[in-house]
Amino acid sequence: MKPIGKIAEIWRYPVSSMGGERLDGTKLAAGGIAGDRIWGVARREDGEVAGPEKRRYWRPLPNLFSRLAGDTPQIGKGNGDWFDAASVEAEALASSFLDMPVALKPHVPFETEREGFVAPRYQRADLHVLTTASLKALAALVPDPNEIDGRRFRPNIVIETVPELEGFAEHRFVGKRVAIGNAVIAISEPCARCSFTALAQGELTFEPAVLHRIAQHGNGGFGVLCAIEGPGAISLGDEVRLIEE
Repeated sequence: MKPIGKIAEIWRYPVSSMGGERLDGTKLAAGGIAGDRIWGVARREDGEVAGPEKRRYWRPLPNLFSRLAGDTPQIGKGNGDWFDAASVEAEALASSFLDMPVALKPHVPFETEREGFVAPRYQRADLHVLTTASLKALAALVPDPNEIDGRRFRPNIVIETVPELEGFAEHRFVGKRVAIGNAVIAISEPCARCSFTALAQGELTFEPAVLHRIAQHGNGGFGVLCAIEGPGAISLGDEVRLIEE
């Protein structure tokens, strides 16, 4: 097996469209990282599921944060109190932050609905992987390189690639299998991008050039989507190896 890098970051996003939490380690199993994108946000007025890339009134949502406490998502502003997603306090915080009444609800499978739950906006892959080579290549293409930050792209795993890998490196591994920590993943396709990548988050400003450059140089894709073929534990610093078949 050929080494291609090591795990630099691990992320989980318990509430879809909110900011996530960095992990030191986790287990990969069928479906991906446990607790990832297991709740969603919807408008009380009409049940519309949050889509920051589509509607201006959802744009602040990535600046609220979510984390997992046991099996329960919590939300907060990242610098103070945290509230269980099912609580009145969490709903009040999200509604105040977005300046409209919203509800926090657990996810059910894509394209299914039932009372008290909300379906995700799209069929989600097990895992979203990004490399430092891609981040570096994209930073060289935009007016301000400091605007290229992994937070814009919401990966589950960021791989710090070996020096000889350059450009949108992970795209060349589509259709291949990779050993990552004690797990094995199959890289299925580039991750198609939308205007979410241009939105302001924290100190990152609204930057349309991010999406424009991805469209011009990555065929609209940035990062890759993956399926878990062999479950296992992963930790920061674990070696990532291409399985040569």
